[in-house]
Amino acid sequence: MNRKLSGDEPQMKVYKNFVLTFLLYSLFILAALAIHYLLSPTPFQYVRSIICFGLAPALILYANFKQLWFRSSLRWVIKVSRRPVLSSTIFVVGALASFDLAFHLPLSGIVHLLLLGFGSIIYWAPLLLQCSFIQLQNYMRRFLYLLLTSLLFVLYHEASFYFSGREQSEGFLYTGVMIMLIQLFSLIMEWADAEKDTDPLNVKGYFKSVSKN
Repeated sequence: MNRKLSGDEPQMKVYKNFVLTFLLYSLFILAALAIHYLLSPTPFQYVRSIICFGLAPALILYANFKQLWFRSSLRWVIKVSRRPVLSSTIFVVGALASFDLAFHLPLSGIVHLLLLGFGSIIYWAPLLLQCSFIQLQNYMRRFLYLLLTSLLFVLYHEASFYFSGREQSEGFLYTGVMIMLIQLFSLIMEWADAEKDTDPLNVKGYFKSVSKN
């Protein structure tokens, strides 16, 4: 009986994780629908939100689960994820500026969505990418990266609204702010949980040699 229960535990854990992930993404889609219905009824803007804040992070989480980062063809994503300044630049150019620039080109919508997907994966990689053969970015670097990119995200849209007078991407802006705030809260909770494991009784050993007796 005990063997059966222990064998079922991993399956139950995977099942619960799948259900939780499914529920979270369902809530995201419902929230994004509500935001775009109220602020930006254009379907194209809703597609942008789904790609940037739904599909891109889901692909990275799937790659983590399947350990796809061992493939040599995907190692470049890991290298870029170790450079937060480069990741931020690619995100701003690919996911944000391309919306204004791509419409001067043929097939502008398709070009922008391709650049948006690429820039979104690069954006989420420093925050979500996990692989056994690399060390995770420390919490402070991830916190500063998320803070910086969130600020750039908001400032770019505000500047775009001011100079162009167009507010078509207002729904995309508020959907992004919602997801970024949730990610920031999640990172802070994870950070706090990791910090509470520090044992204050052993801190003395870092500064003063402990007697061998």
